[in-house]
Formats: sequence, C-alpha cells, structure tokens
Amino acid sequence: MPELPEVQILVNQLAPRLTRARVREIEVCDPKIKLRQNLAGRLVERVWRAGKNIIFDLSGDRHLVVHLRMTGWFEFDDPARYRAAIHTSKGTAYFEDGRRLGTMQIVTSPELERVLKRVGPDPLLDGNDLARLRGTSRPIKVALLDQRLVAGVGNIYASESLWRARINPRHRADRLRLADMRALRRGIVTSMRKAIHYGPRIFEVQRFAVYDREGAPCRRCGTAIRRIVQAQRSTFYCPKCQR
Repeated sequence: MPELPEVQILVNQLAPRLTRARVREIEVCDPKIKLRQNLAGRLVERVWRAGKNIIFDLSGDRHLVVHLRMTGWFEFDDPARYRAAIHTSKGTAYFEDGRRLGTMQIVTSPELERVLKRVGPDPLLDGNDLARLRGTSRPIKVALLDQRLVAGVGNIYASESLWRARINPRHRADRLRLADMRALRRGIVTSMRKAIHYGPRIFEVQRFAVYDREGAPCRRCGTAIRRIVQAQRSTFYCPKCQR
C-alpha cells in the first residue's frame, strides 16, 4: 500500500507535469468512480499532498482529491488498463488501481477543509507532532496506523520507524517517555525522507531495515528479525534492539 513517501514521490512527478495545465477531460473508465461534475477547462493551480491524499487545486474553487488505497498509482505512459485519466494541455496522468479501492472525489474548499480535519498531523509538514499518540493505550505500532493520530504512516514505515527509535512495537503508546517520543519523531522523519530519496524507482531499489525480513539478521546487531501480528497486520522488529 502506498504510504506517505510513495505518495510524495508521485506528487513530485505530478506537480511539474500538471501545474498550470488546463484540464481537457477527466476520463473515467470504472463505474465505481463517480465524479459529480465536469472539470474541463479548469486550470490546475497546484498539486500537493496531505497525509496519503493527493490534492489537485483547480481554478474556480474546486479540488480533485485522490486516495491511492492499496494499489493505486499514477502512470504517465498510456497503460494497458486504467480506472481514470486526467487529460490536460501538458499531458495525461493515468490512474491505475488493480484492486479498484482507490478513491477520487471533487470537493469545494470548505469540503476539503472538512476532509483534512479527519487526518492527523503530517510528519513532514506539521513539525512531526506526535502528541495525539500519547492519548491512546493501544500498542504504539497499532496507534501509528491510525490516520487520525498521525498522517501518512502505514504498516511499512511504522515498523521501520520503531526500529530506528529502538522501541518495542507492543509498548503502550501512552506510556512512552519523552525521550522515546523524540526518538520516534527522528525515526519517522529519517525513514520517510530516505524512502522519498529513492524516487520513482523506490519499489525496485528500496532496502528495508526490518520490514518483510523475518529471520534475517538485524542490520544493527545481527539478531534474527521477528514477525508478530498486531491488529491483523504483520509487524517486524528486532527482539534485541527493541526490547
């Protein structure tokens, strides 16, 4: 599932291609996507990210909000199959989504504000504010997946960030010390910035510290990485580094 770094990588590709372009047509090929109006003729004023949401600011107080969910992605060369396409005066962005779980919606500015109020602080845009995590007794790994508490962190970067911070994923979020919170802030930012740095080839070249490495040696101490299940999701951690 694309998380904050992958979404940011897409924004980095979309913004220079579509900003200041005129929308010619939003082609919808999947009946599950229902756009309530025609956006043809509107100018793409900005492409940006809030958590895992990709937001296209359009002229005339309209915003196209896209959430990739599990398998959504934008391509720029005409793929064999796609759910929707944004055709503009500067080129086309094709929305691929094998599992058809991604969403696209058109909203006004007040509606966009309500959408974003449901999302927690963004680790790379809001000063990495993790204060909301201290208000839950859930295990810290599970709490990190709650987008209302912190935006953009998913299963991969929760495991990676906790490893960097040397925090056991089963530790209660409300019992973390201030030093742990500072370490977790650093861990999240470092993990995400490193991932963003990979750019469009991220899925080919990314090298994880613990995620999906059950039984492999910890890159820090050599101990075998373990896998546990939390909230029906796999968690990977080092039992020595993250006691």
